[in-house]
Amino acid sequence: MRKEKLIQHSADYQKKLNDLFDQIDFDVLEQITSTIIDVYKNEKTIYVAGNGGSAATASHYKVDFGFFVRYFKKKRIKVVSLTDHSPLMTAIGNDNSYDEVFTQQMQDYFSKGDVLIAISASGNSMNVVKAAEYANELGGTSIGLVGFEGGKLKDACKICLFTPNPKGDYGPIEDLHMIICHMLVSYLRQDEEFMSLYE
Repeated sequence: MRKEKLIQHSADYQKKLNDLFDQIDFDVLEQITSTIIDVYKNEKTIYVAGNGGSAATASHYKVDFGFFVRYFKKKRIKVVSLTDHSPLMTAIGNDNSYDEVFTQQMQDYFSKGDVLIAISASGNSMNVVKAAEYANELGGTSIGLVGFEGGKLKDACKICLFTPNPKGDYGPIEDLHMIICHMLVSYLRQDEEFMSLYE
């Protein structure tokens, strides 16, 4: 009985993922890809931020984007995960506000032409929203990956990949954000413009 239920549940979950995948706006995904290539060409930096499961995804973006070009002879994509320094994050959260855990870090390093990838299932995490707004203020490009109803992050970002899904259903949208990471990295390996930068 349990096996049959697991089979049905797996099929239902797969359908949720397929439905989300079908909602991907590939015009927006092309914008994101072009922005990442420009960051590399201009020797700027990508910053990544998120909370909870999205924090883990942000760290994964850092690994995949920063390390897959390890064979490039001259330079790598510079990627900083704003979620990885727990002592600093807890200090900022304790002494200032949790809403500032990303912007306080960005003050030290973020500059014009840099990019922030802000990941949030709900789009309403204020520390991520503030980070996107701050990136825009400094002349950077804010990229949002959001689900649910989009939240405030959808409007705060210059570029936003919004894939709506039922509020509170975190798993599928977090899965999709990870899939997008893997899709982008695997695509860049065959993009003629990007690979022409390989020396």
